[in-house]
Order: sequence, then C-alpha cells, then structure tokens
Amino acid sequence: MRPRKRNAEKTKAAIIKAARRLFARRDIAAVSYRDIAKAAGVSHGLVQHYFGTREQMIAAIIQNEIEAFGKLLAQGEADRTGLTFENIRTRLRGGALQFHDFARIITRAELAGVKPEKMLDPATPTPAMALADSIRELQARLPKSSTRMDPRLVSAYINASLFAFAAMSPWLMTSVGLEPKDYEAKRDEITEISIALVSLAAGMTER
Repeated sequence: MRPRKRNAEKTKAAIIKAARRLFARRDIAAVSYRDIAKAAGVSHGLVQHYFGTREQMIAAIIQNEIEAFGKLLAQGEADRTGLTFENIRTRLRGGALQFHDFARIITRAELAGVKPEKMLDPATPTPAMALADSIRELQARLPKSSTRMDPRLVSAYINASLFAFAAMSPWLMTSVGLEPKDYEAKRDEITEISIALVSLAAGMTER
C-alpha cells in the first residue's frame, strides 16, 4: 500500500472514530466539523475533504460497525461444526459491548431525520440479518417445527431491545426499580433473555 493511501485511510479512520464518539454524546446537528477535526487531531479542511456532510460520516460509521461485526462473526465461526446456542450467545455478548455508542448514534440520526436505514447496503449482511439466519438455521433442524415466528421479526425485536438498553439504560433500569449502574452488571442476564427468545422462535430448547 502506498504511504499516501495508507495515511489517507488512517486519517479517515481517525475522523470516523472522533465523529462516532461525538455523535453518541451530543445531538448530531450540534457537532461541528471543527469539533470533529479537533477530536481527530486533523485539520478542519481534511474533515470536509473526506466527508462533505454529516450524513456521509454516519454512513461510514454504520459501515464500520457492520464490518466489525462481520470480523467478530468470522472469528466465532473459525472452528464451527454446527450452529449452537453458545455461538449465538457469544455473538450477542460481543455485539452488546459495541452497541452503547452506536445505538445512541442511530437514535440521534433517526430523530434528526437523517434516515440511517437508507445507508444500509442490501448486499452486506447486518448483525440483525445474521441473527435471523441463525434462528432460521435452528428452525430447519426440526422436521415439522410448530413455530410460526418470522426469524426476521424476532431478530428485529431482539436488536430493538438491545439498542434500547444501550441507548436508554438509565431510564429503563430506573423504570423497573433497578439502579442505572446495574445495566453493566446484568448484561449477561440480558443476553440470556435474548437467548430465551431465540429458543422460543426456533421451537427448540438449548441442549
């Protein structure tokens, strides 16, 4: 790789990382290019050069998140001989660690009218699609599964729950009489609730 290209990619990565952090903490419209440039340690002109609009930066953040999940998925499948609930549990736990800031960015983008759903590439599987495929694979193991749950809807529901917890955990935990700080301690329990929903949708129990 040429030094100039390598430096350009490094600069873009720094800008995306800085924008991700700032967008998660403030309204998207309240984050200026200068704010992003300062956080990334680059010039204001470079931010505009690589990302002319906030929408372009959000699109890049979304792409990075999906690519990161793809790497996580590939690592988990390296020695896989057949899908298990433990595979799914590992994915959900790994995804939960990444969800916190990303969930807030997606929420802020929707509220700002940016329409992040239009930034998805139909040819690139999202984490939600991967979970739906896992549920579908589990369903296929049963010759005559009695379940009628659509794997896509179940995956969307689970992802909605994880996103809501990540974006609004203080309010959600307080609303049911728990302490906001309990969210971190109960991540594994939240994952188990998701696994129970996957099990129900697949029409089978974990073995």
